[in-house]
Parts: sequence; structure tokens; C-alpha cells
Amino acid sequence: MIDDKILMVCDYPLLKNEGGPKGYFNKCIVNNLPHNVHLLNEVIPKKISIQKKVLLRLDKLYIILKRKKYSNKNLANKFIKIEKYKFLYFHDMYSFYDVIHLIKKDQVVLFQSHAPEIPSLEVYNIGVRGKKLEFVKLVEKRAFERANYLILPNKQCLTIYSSLLSKNIRVKYLRTGIKPIGKLQEIYIDENKINLFYIGRRNEVKGFPLLLKTFKKVLKERDDIRLYIAGNGEKIDYEDNIIDLGATNIAHDWINNMDYVISPNKTSYFDLNIIESIAIGTPLIMTTTEGHSFFKNKIGIIPITYNNFYEVLIDKSLINKNYKKEVKKKLLKFYKNELSSEVFKKQLRNLCDEIISINN
Repeated sequence: MIDDKILMVCDYPLLKNEGGPKGYFNKCIVNNLPHNVHLLNEVIPKKISIQKKVLLRLDKLYIILKRKKYSNKNLANKFIKIEKYKFLYFHDMYSFYDVIHLIKKDQVVLFQSHAPEIPSLEVYNIGVRGKKLEFVKLVEKRAFERANYLILPNKQCLTIYSSLLSKNIRVKYLRTGIKPIGKLQEIYIDENKINLFYIGRRNEVKGFPLLLKTFKKVLKERDDIRLYIAGNGEKIDYEDNIIDLGATNIAHDWINNMDYVISPNKTSYFDLNIIESIAIGTPLIMTTTEGHSFFKNKIGIIPITYNNFYEVLIDKSLINKNYKKEVKKKLLKFYKNELSSEVFKKQLRNLCDEIISINN
């Protein structure tokens, strides 16, 4: 068994311009792994016959695999690879659950969830009910019970998952860092306006309903401010100073051309779009709850609460056309020193070295 390397596992295609685990793999991990971490992608095919599913659950599966008599050789070889590693690292509970029955008792599992809520609550809040919700709760329970380590960006994220922690799980911290953002293009927008950009889901936990309500109130006090909205969700009725872009695959270009990015999360993990804004040098207006408390008192970050949101947006000494020019260089330095892919790679290597050493 390979006991000096950690196998990082995911069973989905790594698509660009996505959030959650897929975005994390693309923006942090792929082509940025230290020597002590290997990556295995697409563990289980998306389409698999009932017969093969039954075979996967047989107690004699390992014997079948070792003798190479299993008909799906590609799948078999990938499971053999999982079997060879003492340390496995998963980034979502569904990939983890797909192979949890294949993991031996002496294998050490690292698990990192990327949601700003516990997963079952997250799906409940988007309308999942009945048997589907019960299944999610089962997956959640099994994953958190089997994991030996829970990996989080910082200690402040721990409150999100506290209800799922058992006495047997140990918590370690790995701050997110992203690869440099490539060439950016100009987008024509009205430079006479102070342009704010929101990107993400349009739900309560992201603070979107409050943002919309507050911004409409702000427009009654000042007409020099405009909000651009990007992401999937119910279309917003057009207004002169509220523009719904819908889904976009050029989010970085929009961030680059804006005066501010706005993030009014109710609860926060450690969002990639926050780091991307910093890497581009665009200041943020944001709540600093849970994981985002890391960004408190940083130059270029304007903190808001649900109580002072309106007051901040109407404050022309904070929300103006000059602010970005004043803070851009400092934001870029902040990214380089604390949130870059090089920093992330070093911290991932150190974390894995620590866990390998403790368990050998």
C-alpha cells in the first residue's frame, strides 16, 4: 500500500467557470499539486449498468479486481488504484459515498465540503424534499462518520459543520488559493456610473433578496450607481440601474471592468469569486461572516452587515469612482502573498506531510 502519497479523488468532469468542488479543482488543484498528492479523476462512469452496480457491492469485489476478471477493466483499474493508497482525499460527499463501501478500515480519509451550509440544509433550501432529501441526509451521515479528517479553509468555517462532527473526526485547515487569472478583455459599460457586480446563486444564504431590496432603496437616494447581476436563476425585471446578465462565461472580464464586487452572504464558506476579485484587483463590498471573517480589516474590503448595508451603499466617501484606483495594487499584493496558487500548493504539501507523518 502506498503510504507516502495522498490520492485526491473526484468523479466528475472538470469544467471551467463553475463554483463548488468543480471550480475548486480547476482553479486551485489541477496542474498545481505538490509531490505528495496524486489526482484521480472520474472514478465512476456516469452511466453504469445495474449488473455492474450489483458487482460493485459484492464482498468479493477486491478478489475479482485483483484477478483482473472484471469486465469493465477501466473501472477495475481505477478501483485498484484507490485500494493501493493508504490516504484518500474527497471534495464532495457524493463522490465519497460512491466508493465508501470500497474503502478499507485502515485507509485514512480526508474530506472537504465546500458549502456555506451543511449539505442537507443546502438542498432543503433549494426545494428538495421527501426521499431525495432523506438520501442526502444518509450520504451526509455516512460521509462525516467515515471521514478521519475534515479539511476547512479556516477555523471560522467550523461553526457551519459543527452539528455533523463526531468525536473521531479531526479538523485541519487549508486556506484556498487560486491560479493566476489570464488575459482579460475590456467590456463597454457606462463609466459615468459607479458599477457594482454580483455573481452567484440568487438565494437567501447568498443574501441576494436583501441585496435587491436594499439596492432599490439606495437608487432613491443616488442615481450614479448601477448593479450588474450574473448567474443562473429567475430573471430580474429590467430597470435602468439594475441589469441582469444571466449566466456568463466571462465572469473575470466583468469583475475586471467593475468598480466593486458585492457579496452579501448570510453565512460564508470561502468563496472563489471573492479570491478572484482580489486577484484581479477589484475591491469588494461584503459581509465577513464565518469563513469570510478572514477578510476583515483588509485594504480593499469594505465590510457590511445586514444592519448597515444601506448606509454603506449611500456613503459616497466609500462608494465612488476613485476607490478602485486607490486600492488595486494593495489587493494584488494581498493575492500574491496570501491567496495565490503557490501559497496554496505549499500549504497543501505541508498539510499532507503532517497527516502522512501522524498516521505512519
